[in-house]
Amino acid sequence: MALTATTGNAATRIDIKNPEGVATVYIDGARSRMDNGEQGYMILDSQANSMQLVMPAQRQVIDMSFALHVPQPGSESVKLNFTKTGTGPRIAGYETSRYNFSADDQQCGSLLGSTAALKDAKLGEALEMMEKMAKRSAAMVSSFRAVAPCERATTALSQYAAEVGLPMRVTIGKQVLSEIVRLEPDARLPPNTFTVPAGYQRQNPAQMMQGAQRLMQQMQQSGQ
Repeated sequence: MALTATTGNAATRIDIKNPEGVATVYIDGARSRMDNGEQGYMILDSQANSMQLVMPAQRQVIDMSFALHVPQPGSESVKLNFTKTGTGPRIAGYETSRYNFSADDQQCGSLLGSTAALKDAKLGEALEMMEKMAKRSAAMVSSFRAVAPCERATTALSQYAAEVGLPMRVTIGKQVLSEIVRLEPDARLPPNTFTVPAGYQRQNPAQMMQGAQRLMQQMQQSGQ
């Protein structure tokens, strides 16, 4: 895997509070990293079209790049509509605008967006990658169960950033799903931010799934 080690280049850091805790995102051009505490972290590279899940506790890395190529059924797309209702509070030092939003004509919740924060975040190619990942994840989940429009909307909000700004706080009903608590446009990257540690066991779930399918076929044939 050709992921270059980083030694302190200036980049963007975003800390996002969610019901499970605080996730930290580092963005440097085409590369981004999403830390989720004890659960590990995800390394994405939009130029290489790769996505790696690193789990330090298990000393494992799972190549999730195949998920970026999962076909997205057109029937799973959701149409969002935003209604601006005024100004919101300052969040992480940025002024915000308040929007109510609906999905497929179903009222979902509210969003506090900031165009200034979107500019400072310098998401660029990383935003495109995150959108792609969100679409594929939504498609995979929808293939296993019916997903309500508002639930699908939460994975589609980034596609409307040009319209409403960076989502600084997203609320569905009375629950705050996410809130940016820190945005640092010129952060110093920790060493080896985008490098998978040496010696980790590598797994490819796509190959594992293919192997399981071949095993099932062999078992079926042997039973005939």
